[in-house]
Amino acid sequence: MQASESENRYDQRNIDTMEMVYGRGYLSAGGDTEVAKNLFGLDLAGKRVLDLGCGLGGASVSMARDLGATEIVGFDIDEMVLARAELLIREEGVEDRVKLVKGVPGPLDFANETFELVYVTAVTCHMSDLNGFIGEIVRVLKPGGWLTGSDWLLRERNDTFLLWDKLLRDRGLKFYFVDKPVFENSMVSSGLSQISFIDRTEAFTRFAAMSKRRVEGELQPSLQASLGEEGYRAMRDWTRVRYDGLNNGAMWYQQFRGQKAV
Repeated sequence: MQASESENRYDQRNIDTMEMVYGRGYLSAGGDTEVAKNLFGLDLAGKRVLDLGCGLGGASVSMARDLGATEIVGFDIDEMVLARAELLIREEGVEDRVKLVKGVPGPLDFANETFELVYVTAVTCHMSDLNGFIGEIVRVLKPGGWLTGSDWLLRERNDTFLLWDKLLRDRGLKFYFVDKPVFENSMVSSGLSQISFIDRTEAFTRFAAMSKRRVEGELQPSLQASLGEEGYRAMRDWTRVRYDGLNNGAMWYQQFRGQKAV
């Protein structure tokens, strides 16, 4: 099992442009509102939380600042994103509740039954061994603890999906999209129950449409200055293909959660 097998690393320019599109602390759409929706109904007070693949720290900060979490471990394998996350955590004054940990690909370096909740978003799609990855999460969950998060799931292997997949692979990016039954089976086989999904495809199609308009419009001069013309075209193409993938039935965006047996 790999804690993260992705080689899709970020440099400062990537980070700046992602935050330009998605907001401070985030590498993907939704922001603080989506974090709150993911965690709705779960009491974080007094719980130890693992933000697995914490990226730029937006979700960790939101959990501490807005949702009452008192002890969060933000884990990532990318030094650049963790450096930016550290700045955000200090600026928001939650450094007493959020600790960042740089990991390496491989088993999670945490003892069994360490966390009451593991939060993971836009990470599972990078895992070639989904069963192993979720199994490792279950290992570090305490009995009765929850895995919750969200990710891209394959809906139909149509022409739009094939174009999306080719664009990613041509750029050396590693994604391992699975459909919802495969994902749910991985959760079940890893020992989770009380499994539920909430479809967020419609909302993320709107996010994608808005991002597409902004990248092609108001953000174009700033993105061209930051990325150069070739880099801007690559980002523009990605925003177009992502929107098409959602709008044309290639992909779902799903929230999910499951509980470890007591």
